[in-house]
Amino acid sequence: MKKIPPTFCWTKMGTEAGEELTAIIRRKEWERQLGGGYFFWGIGQSLGENAKVAAPEISSLHVIFSPMPSKPKLIDVSPNDVVIWNAWVDAQGVVRRLPIHCFITSRAYLPSGRKKESHYALVCFSDQELNEQSNEISISPSHLRNVTTNKPLGASQVTAVVHALKLRDETSDAKSYSVSFTAELRSPYCVQLAQPSLLDVKELIEIKAITNSDDIESWNDLVKSIRSRMIERIDWVQCTLDFGEEEDLSFTDSLSLLKRSEYSKV
Repeated sequence: MKKIPPTFCWTKMGTEAGEELTAIIRRKEWERQLGGGYFFWGIGQSLGENAKVAAPEISSLHVIFSPMPSKPKLIDVSPNDVVIWNAWVDAQGVVRRLPIHCFITSRAYLPSGRKKESHYALVCFSDQELNEQSNEISISPSHLRNVTTNKPLGASQVTAVVHALKLRDETSDAKSYSVSFTAELRSPYCVQLAQPSLLDVKELIEIKAITNSDDIESWNDLVKSIRSRMIERIDWVQCTLDFGEEEDLSFTDSLSLLKRSEYSKV
C-alpha cells in the first residue's frame, strides 16, 4: 500500500496471550493460506456497527495493522491462563462454529482478575502473504477521526474504523506508527466470539513448538486436533452452522453462508 485510504479500519497489535507478535503473524499467515485468503484476527473490543456503516460508501474497506511500539504488559506476556475461542455469534444471536482451521486465542482473565467473557475478531481477506508485504505509509492517530462520531481516537482505542483527515504520508511532528501489513475486511466485518475453552500446558507447549518450526502441515494437524477436542467438550445448545471439512466446503463458500438464514440444528 502506497497511500492511506480515506476510510479504513486501523488496529494496533502486539504480544497477546503469551505469544510474541512475530509468532502470531506467522500462524495467521498459515490460517490465510489454509482459508483461501481469509483469516480471523482477534481483537479485544467490538467495532459496533462502524464497519457496516463505512463499507457501503467505499469499494473496499481495508484494515491496516500496526505494531505497538510500547513494551507489552506483563499480563499479555505471561497470562495465568489462555483460552481458545470456538464459535462466533451472528446478528440474530445464533452461535455458530468457527471453521475448524481457525485458531483465535486470548488471555482468560481481565487485569481486574475477572473472567474474560467477551472477545471479537476481524474477518479479513488478503491474496498476499502477510509477512512479505511492502508498505510505504505510516499512520498518525492525530490525523484520524472515528467514522461515526468524527471524534479523535481515544487513548484506549486499539481498533477503530476511521476517516483520515490528511491523506499524506508525511506526519510532521505528530506521533506515527509503522504498517506491517494490510488486508480487506469482508462481511460480516467484525464478529463477537463465543465458547472459550482453556488450553492446558501441554497444548500451549505444542502450539509454541510448531509455530516456531515453520511447518504449516504440522500446524494444520495440531489446530484440527485441538479444535476437534474443544468442540467435543462443548454443549451446543443453540443452532449452529456446520462449515464441514475443507475438502467438502471451501472457506470462501462457508463465509458466503453467513448471509443465509437457513441453519442446521443440533
